Amino acid sequence: MNLPAQLFTNDVLLLSTYIFVFLLYLAMRHAPWRSLIANNSMKNALIGLMFCTPVFWHLNAGIHPGFNFHLIGATLFLLMFGWQIGLMALSVVMLTTWLYSGLELVTLGINGLLMIAVPMLLSQGLLRFSQRYLPKNFFLFVLLNGFFCAALASIFMMSATTLILLIFSHYTWPQIQYHYLIPAPILIFAEAFATGAVITAFTVAQPESVMNFSVDDYLTGK
Repeated sequence: MNLPAQLFTNDVLLLSTYIFVFLLYLAMRHAPWRSLIANNSMKNALIGLMFCTPVFWHLNAGIHPGFNFHLIGATLFLLMFGWQIGLMALSVVMLTTWLYSGLELVTLGINGLLMIAVPMLLSQGLLRFSQRYLPKNFFLFVLLNGFFCAALASIFMMSATTLILLIFSHYTWPQIQYHYLIPAPILIFAEAFATGAVITAFTVAQPESVMNFSVDDYLTGK
């Protein structure tokens, strides 16, 4: 969902931009740069995904302003590169998409918060929970942290977006329900399936490129 500036006041857009920029600052400061630089497979995966992801961001469907759908990849980038690098990488993808499509740059903050930060930080929390309390199993990693987590992150993102639209925009609940929530399950399943499929491919073919996956923990001796 790409929310246009016309739906919000300048104060809302400015506040969301401040919050998103602060998150980017934290991500840049605490990102595991050494792990990324020392891992050629991870660098190649990052470059490849950053070139492929804008294609899915451009392939969106929708009628009314703000009610458009496309795959995002927040959970996938979190699993592959950690939330810090994932947040910055998807922010670059969003910026290039906005520039190519001629969208207002003033909306980067609110869209970045809802489409990238919210699902990614939720995925980070679920990942840490599973690593701490659940057995480390390959299929559990793929199904739970890949498929299920991507679906749950999409649901949480859509819930937050719905709340923001109800509070700050002119859209009513029936409009949001009809144009956004009814078609939402299709996007939720697509996001979950794509995330699960891609993370499975990487963990099987090139596990060293996945920052949050360890062969010793998830495969050796299982």
